[in-house]
Amino acid sequence: MKNRRPTIPIADWKLATDLKLTREIQNQPGTPTYNCNCTWCQNWRYYSEIIFPETIQQPIKRIGVALAKPTELYQYKINKNGVDVRAIYHAIGKILEGPIHQQHTDLGKSLFYTTVREQPHLALTILPQSHSQEEAPILKTRSNSELIRIDLRIEIPHELLKNQQALFT
Repeated sequence: MKNRRPTIPIADWKLATDLKLTREIQNQPGTPTYNCNCTWCQNWRYYSEIIFPETIQQPIKRIGVALAKPTELYQYKINKNGVDVRAIYHAIGKILEGPIHQQHTDLGKSLFYTTVREQPHLALTILPQSHSQEEAPILKTRSNSELIRIDLRIEIPHELLKNQQALFT
């Protein structure tokens, strides 16, 4: 495949992605954040540029993913240090190597996240979209590549939120 990026490491994973197809699925209609104007989505353009360390930000950009436009974005917890947010991105390609991303337990499937940074907390897992329960985005072309899900859990410190005068509830 001519547009396939060679091996790109992201934390404990190595990916090869199709740049053209990855760019085509960014901000796809039918995804939860498509044309969303909620406070989180509006402010995410700013937070995505400052909350991720370069060791995560640069490889994700290199594989053709737009950090400012996650497929899904939501707050799931407020704690004493900040607000915990889940941001999910997608790419088209192959996972060449990486840790086990899920395990079957008595409660069902559990995802395993790799901690990238302790404070503010940042963890991620990368898995084939076919191992996920979500249906969007949709890979519309036949390809020997697969839809890859990049699932991040990020703590945004209260101090950063206050500095931006964001209204998150």
